Amino acid sequence: MIVKQASVNDIPDIVELLKSSLGESLIKKSSIVWNFKHVDNPFGFSYVLVATEKESFVGVRALMKWNWQLENQVWVAYRAVDTATHPDFQGKGIFKKLTLQALEDVEKEQETFVFNTPNDKSRPGYLKMGWVIVDALPISIVPTIPYFFLSIFRKKGLKTNQIQAVRLDELCKGYNHVLSEKKVIFTPKSTAYLKWRFEENPMQKYHVVSTNDWYIAMYIKEHRFFKELRIVEIISTNKNGHEKEIRNTIIDYAIQNRCWIATLADKDLFKLKLYGKFGPKLTFKSLTKDAFFVNKALNINTWKYSLGDLELF
Repeated sequence: MIVKQASVNDIPDIVELLKSSLGESLIKKSSIVWNFKHVDNPFGFSYVLVATEKESFVGVRALMKWNWQLENQVWVAYRAVDTATHPDFQGKGIFKKLTLQALEDVEKEQETFVFNTPNDKSRPGYLKMGWVIVDALPISIVPTIPYFFLSIFRKKGLKTNQIQAVRLDELCKGYNHVLSEKKVIFTPKSTAYLKWRFEENPMQKYHVVSTNDWYIAMYIKEHRFFKELRIVEIISTNKNGHEKEIRNTIIDYAIQNRCWIATLADKDLFKLKLYGKFGPKLTFKSLTKDAFFVNKALNINTWKYSLGDLELF
């Protein structure tokens, strides 16, 4: 078996391997989706290893680049995402071999870390390789019905994504500055990131609404008996000044689409809510000797995340 770093020419074979190993699940598998995640990513190209046997692809492991910031330091991190082993080669340790090799390779480039939110089935494998559980993600669950009755007599206007790129850049810079002053770990935002992550995403259709003062990205998630409005990004430098407008925009869209709950990372926007560790578990693999940063990262309260930063890719 040969292990090598993947090239762009390998993408069609990688996609076929993903399909044969994982099937066509809710997460689409195509060259378009692969390029979106691993080539077009504004944080940079992913680090991808493939295993071949007699010129056939039998395993793949992708570490997707991501940026997190603490104060004024930006960390080039990796999120463990796509991995697959051909059905004929499963149980032979290919996943572990590729993952450990990828960790060793990226650690040589710079001090960094790897993170993800694996499900209950895959998490034990990561823990055996040195990942640790930070905690389950605290999120807000907001029932929308009570807010519906409060909004009956409120004039509703159709809101669209109207912010210009120059103004959005200013908004992102202000947002990043506020969070850097709070000494939390956050993903620095930019116009390029938001366009890539939400507005041109081939994996999920997001509804984006903005004014010159704030930006919201959200989508409707269908459950068996109800619909959920998931708010994945809220950017504002003066949330208190625009809190009511942001809240009303979310509620109006939820009610319009018969979503009876809304979920978001923000714990202060809505007063009527359930707030707790209802989200997936964040796991962390340190590849740095910076003990100060590691101690910060192992405290879930230090992370200032949006759902869009940590939802599955």
